[in-house]
Amino acid sequence: MHQIVRDQWIAFNDPLEGRVTFMYLDQKGWVSTGIGNKIDQTAAANSPPSPAERSASLALANELGWLDSSGSRASAELIASEWDKVKAHLDLARQGHTAFRPPFTSLHLTDDEINRHVFAKLDQMESFLTDRPEFADFASWPANAQLATLSMCWALGPAFKFPKLQGHVSVRNWNGAAEECHFTPDEGTIKIRNKLDRAHFLLAQTVQDQGLPADRLALDLSDVFGLQGALLALGYDTGPQDGADGPRTQNAVRKFQGDNGLDQNGSSNDPGTLAALSPRLTESGFTALGV
Repeated sequence: MHQIVRDQWIAFNDPLEGRVTFMYLDQKGWVSTGIGNKIDQTAAANSPPSPAERSASLALANELGWLDSSGSRASAELIASEWDKVKAHLDLARQGHTAFRPPFTSLHLTDDEINRHVFAKLDQMESFLTDRPEFADFASWPANAQLATLSMCWALGPAFKFPKLQGHVSVRNWNGAAEECHFTPDEGTIKIRNKLDRAHFLLAQTVQDQGLPADRLALDLSDVFGLQGALLALGYDTGPQDGADGPRTQNAVRKFQGDNGLDQNGSSNDPGTLAALSPRLTESGFTALGV
């Protein structure tokens, strides 16, 4: 993958998945942690595991450096006990990760360990994906197309089967891919991810059609959705990239404006702010559009 995609991977996913240092059940009842990292090999959603599925799941859980409340490395027995405790409470899955926060759980991960695991999984996904014929030339794709495809992999796994999308990407028809990347349930953060993936496939088409550098992520500053992406890419917290011009987005705009000597009006379409954003993005490896 292009370096810019790797560099932006956590900034892209953190607002969608959140950063959770303990084990919890996702909405489908799978034990997860980190930034949406599933550590559960149970085949059926919202179901207890078979002995073989439990064993495979614990192998995944033990790939992580779990620490106990004293900061000492947790034993395999403690990890198994924690995993079993979380998995046994399928009734809490719909409540989200907060239902499993300490003292319900007692083991945790450091931020560095979460990041290490995220990038290890990202590399594994890319390796699997590029072994599939439709994705064989993935390395030369526009960075936006790489990001959108890896985003789908993060949610669905790299073995996902979307025949129409696979046909489009194999011939670099990114507009076609944008219309076929939607997956369900289209709610919550999945709804935002669907919107992001579609936007990045469309941006990939623009990059390709205009002969822009493939190794730079293009961002469109012409609306609030694109502006949020630009601010997140530069380290400003807008909250979820949802296209809503709410208080967090306005505060992020004000912070950027203050850092750049601009009037702190919080306006997402302020010409001076957009003019200041463009060179900052260029310096950081992006292509600014819509300015």
